[in-house]
Amino acid sequence: MINERVCEGCGDCGDKSNCMSVQPVETEFGRKTQIHQPSCNKDYSCLAGDCPSFLTVEPGARTAKPVAPDLADSLPEPVLQVPEENFSMRITGVGGTGVVTLSQVLGAAAVIAGRHVRGLDQLGLAQKGGAVVSDLKISREPVQVAHKLAAGECDLYLGADLLVAADARNLAAAGPQRTVAVVSTTRVPTGKMILDTATSFPDPDGVLARIGEASRAGSGVFVDARGLAESLFGDDQFANILLIGAAFQAGCLPLPASALEEAIALNGVKVEANLQAFRRGRQAVADPAALRVTVDSLNPTESVSAAALTLSEILAIRVPELASYQNAAYAQSYVDFVEKVRKAEEPTGSTELTETVARQLFKLMAYKDEYEVARLSLDPAVDRDVKARFGAGARYVYKLHPPILRALGMKRKISLGATAKPAFTVLRAMRRLRGTPLDVFGYAHVRKWSAS
Repeated sequence: MINERVCEGCGDCGDKSNCMSVQPVETEFGRKTQIHQPSCNKDYSCLAGDCPSFLTVEPGARTAKPVAPDLADSLPEPVLQVPEENFSMRITGVGGTGVVTLSQVLGAAAVIAGRHVRGLDQLGLAQKGGAVVSDLKISREPVQVAHKLAAGECDLYLGADLLVAADARNLAAAGPQRTVAVVSTTRVPTGKMILDTATSFPDPDGVLARIGEASRAGSGVFVDARGLAESLFGDDQFANILLIGAAFQAGCLPLPASALEEAIALNGVKVEANLQAFRRGRQAVADPAALRVTVDSLNPTESVSAAALTLSEILAIRVPELASYQNAAYAQSYVDFVEKVRKAEEPTGSTELTETVARQLFKLMAYKDEYEVARLSLDPAVDRDVKARFGAGARYVYKLHPPILRALGMKRKISLGATAKPAFTVLRAMRRLRGTPLDVFGYAHVRKWSAS
């Protein structure tokens, strides 16, 4: 686990581990990094990152997160938009998320419904996070055709990953007169975004427009499959089945719901939750308002987007932080500088520049030295976060590489448990030495360089 307040989003842990589970996340304090727990393979290579934000946690007794109540199979039958005879579909996604399993479930559903199936999984060198494409052809009678879809042959274009779905090579199978696109809009980071902090997710509207141009206008279905799965079931691993439910309800799968649900049951993995994910996907198309009510009831305290905060709200968060970082005078110097910028910008009628200065000046003034790492490591929010994620009684240790041990030649981090807290308390109290001749950490080469 990463303490996001200590993290500076530098990307070194992703560079060291080359792991797709080390993902960027946008917070009120800028881009940080988090560990995507469901996909983590626990090789702990990310710990090699030169960063004091990591914790390793021994889970406690977890309290089950509230999940959506069971939805009865009482949704309306969809109006079919694709042919029942000689139906073709392409599934695009990334490795490690169950794309091939999804293809097998759909193939099993077709067999249950008495159809004939041809399929091709194009894995290439894909591993966790690599592109995966699966083609399926379903017919009532056996036909001698190629397993791979030809150009413009696709009836249903199912995009389990937005960027892979927008790839021109994959879109070649789609056609604007024939293909209906059902795509997850979740922003899943690529390997480059994890390794390079300057790389951000492309404009989603532009990506969706590319898919829209290659498919039937006005017929597409776009849902945040991972976001819905996480909100409804506490786990985004149900996203692909939820997406299938949306495709079925949109009339893009010429198979009966009973066959699809039987195939899900035959797969034998978290059957009840997957059945509910399929039905909630159907509800996302049939009755999105009712689905939103359910999501809101399960997530009543969703945080406001950082971009939506006003200038006064930005300051209300940062001024107390700077006072705790150093002292009230230090925080006042921050306020005075921001106020000068606000007055200069006032004639324009905008506060955009002032808000940017307020965010970035805070980041500059509250750099993560040893005193600040100690303060943030003692923040009660860390205990609350560990308990919320890993259950009551969860224990954790800090993974640190103290400068004095590094200077003595130790090349790896050490684990410090509760016994580190008294030392952190002393360090936090010593923050008033910051920048004075008594600041022993200020004599480090990197600190002298940054001060210059």
